[in-house]
Amino acid sequence: METALRIRNILFKAFIINYVAIVIVWLIMLTGLYNVLMDFFFGFDLKRTTIFMVHMLGAWKIAGATLFLIPAAAIHWEYKSQLKKEAK
Repeated sequence: METALRIRNILFKAFIINYVAIVIVWLIMLTGLYNVLMDFFFGFDLKRTTIFMVHMLGAWKIAGATLFLIPAAAIHWEYKSQLKKEAK
């Protein structure tokens, strides 16, 4: 069971790192620098860039929760149920 706890901790830490990265990208988006760069390199206007970033950040958050948080919660739940069975 020690391996499962190690995997749970790694998945939870990966979720936290992923969430911090999302917040950093969101803050960069708020500065307006991202809009200037998207216009310069790809020809996106402000409205298209904002829509693109909102969709990207939303998908990134859902993927992060699906890949990291849900498995970590499942392992945690299974570990807690094993502890309750052993206590009886």
